Amino acid sequence: MRIIKRVEITPIFVKCIPETLEDNNIYISEEYKISIHKCLCGCGEISAMPIDEDGWKLIKNNDGTISFTPSIGNFQFPCKSHYIITNNIANFV
Repeated sequence: MRIIKRVEITPIFVKCIPETLEDNNIYISEEYKISIHKCLCGCGEISAMPIDEDGWKLIKNNDGTISFTPSIGNFQFPCKSHYIITNNIANFV
């Protein structure tokens, strides 16, 4: 797999998702089982991911970083971004 671009992200655990989202922050509400962020390519589109057995799995690593599985494919956005978040790094593929 060829990595095209890498973006460092910051996970922010919240009860409720804030109205204003900052670039490269991933807002995670474990209570409501949702994660929301601006597309990490920089296009500004909002990407929402349900966190559950039918959606994305949130992995909290022992070093304080997070990972998500499976990959995030924003194919419905004009940018068509596709990335994998591992240890607070989004690797575009």
